[in-house]
Amino acid sequence: MSAAHGREKILIAAEDLFVAKGFVGTSMSEIAERAGVAKSLIYHHFESKQALWQDLIRKYHERSGVLEKLFDTMSADDFNALPELVTGKDSFFAFLKNHPRVVRLYSWLALEQEFDIDYPEESIRQQVLERVRLLQRKGLIRREIDPGIIPVIFLSLMMHWFSSRRYLIPWLDGDESMPDQDSKYIEGVMDILMRGLTPVTED
Repeated sequence: MSAAHGREKILIAAEDLFVAKGFVGTSMSEIAERAGVAKSLIYHHFESKQALWQDLIRKYHERSGVLEKLFDTMSADDFNALPELVTGKDSFFAFLKNHPRVVRLYSWLALEQEFDIDYPEESIRQQVLERVRLLQRKGLIRREIDPGIIPVIFLSLMMHWFSSRRYLIPWLDGDESMPDQDSKYIEGVMDILMRGLTPVTED
């Protein structure tokens, strides 16, 4: 078995267990048993269980290209591109919708509060915040808003929807299918937020 193949088997086994039992409820011995490898091999590839968890999340984001799209959108200095970043077919909302296991991984961690997620890295977060500040200086976003509030709001509303939508959908009008309700929710959120983020112009 090649090193790359062994590493991939470990990641697959770890993801299955983290999704089912959470971070705290999963032991390295269980991961090794499920992957069919020695526990020492896990530590050869990952320095800790936390590093293994974070690598799973990193790989999901790399495959989706969500962060790259975020950089492209923010670098364009085009505030009007933000709705597409949030609601489009390649958006973060679509990413969470198409990867319910990621939502479950984050939900477990939020409940367990075992460690703080160090992803994306601080340098990436600062790049995003600087772009928000630039849009504020250009008058496209209200200047009195803390730049960090903006990504936090979007991420919180999207994550909570997918972790709790079974219980939230009855609040929405109609009896549409789940995909239609997803669209109704995120479009309504964006309409409210975009109007609230932009400065009020005097007539």
